[in-house]
Amino acid sequence: MFGYLQDSLKWIETINPDRNENEFGLNYHGRSIIEKTGAIKLTKLMNAWYLMFLEAPEDIVLTGRFTWKEDDDLQINGSYEKLSFNRNEILDTLKRLIELSTTVESGECIMIYYGI
Repeated sequence: MFGYLQDSLKWIETINPDRNENEFGLNYHGRSIIEKTGAIKLTKLMNAWYLMFLEAPEDIVLTGRFTWKEDDDLQINGSYEKLSFNRNEILDTLKRLIELSTTVESGECIMIYYGI
C-alpha cells in the first residue's frame, strides 16, 4: 500500500535526521521526521485518500508495479502486479494516521518514520 500512496507522500515536508536536511517525502529505508508543517499536509492527503477508499468495494484490487520475468523459452514477459486489500483495514490505518498527524499539527510533538 505504501508504494501506491508514495507519489503523494513526496509532497510532505520532512527532515532527514541522518543528513540533517529538509526534504520532501519519506526516506524509504531510513528515518524521516514530520513536524507541524508536514503534518498539516499529511492530514489533508490522508483525509483525501480516506474519502476515496471509503467509496471502494470491500475487497480492493489495485494495480502495482510493472514486473517481468524470463520464461523457459528465454522470452521476457511482463505484467502489472495486482495488489489486494481489505477496505476496512485500509480505512482503519488511514484513520489512525490522520489522528497521529492531527496531534503533530499542534506543534507539541513530532512524528518519526523509521522506513520500511
